[in-house]
Amino acid sequence: MILEQARKRLIETIDKQNIHDKEINITCKTLTPEEAIGNPLHDDYPIQLGKERIIEADFMGKKGQAFSDSYFNYSGKVSDILALNLGTNARRAIFISSLNAIMAYLGRISQTLHCKDDDLMRCADHFLNFVKNQSFKTDNVLLVGLQPRLLEKLTALNNVRVCDLNPDNIGKSKCGVVIDGPERFSENAKWAGTIFATGSTVVNGTIDEIIEADRDTYFYGVTITGVASLLGLKQFCYITQRSNELGK
Repeated sequence: MILEQARKRLIETIDKQNIHDKEINITCKTLTPEEAIGNPLHDDYPIQLGKERIIEADFMGKKGQAFSDSYFNYSGKVSDILALNLGTNARRAIFISSLNAIMAYLGRISQTLHCKDDDLMRCADHFLNFVKNQSFKTDNVLLVGLQPRLLEKLTALNNVRVCDLNPDNIGKSKCGVVIDGPERFSENAKWAGTIFATGSTVVNGTIDEIIEADRDTYFYGVTITGVASLLGLKQFCYITQRSNELGK
């Protein structure tokens, strides 16, 4: 499992840094949509529709975030996080947001804070440039997780299929593309040369299937930043990349 590989690498990293101090606490809370993404131009993001929330962990003044459709507030020691049972989305969200905060504290990644307001549109513009600069095996692209702005950019350049877990989206058309459910993932992955998958797949438990599809895969968004760094996964995240360029 990808998550267990990430946990092993995180434990190795923490052992080298000797930050197992019992007095070090991690606190996690659930953000409101406005706290998470501000007031962007569009109102069709999953977090605004009540399907997901952002979980934010704070570790030694550094923050890490993760998207999840299941959540609760949490406070625990580093050792508690490392030993957490990862059998539910809510627990995985706590683990991933905490992993991101710890990695930010160690200087391995920037703070994984979701972009807000106008930055969501800037993200889409940078994504368009990112896609234009890639050498894909085919023009067939599978988008896993409906992100409306990214879909708009992809359909301008590629043949696109979309898979999503939200039953409210499945069967509906967006940008001329009918949204498929998870049962069509395997078929669509075989059709695609490239996959762009939401990083929240590391929380919802579907990331292993995506990796096993053995396609040229890029994960988007802040959630997977720490795991991508630990395991060498390819990622697109405008706000994280901008923060790295600014040395934050």
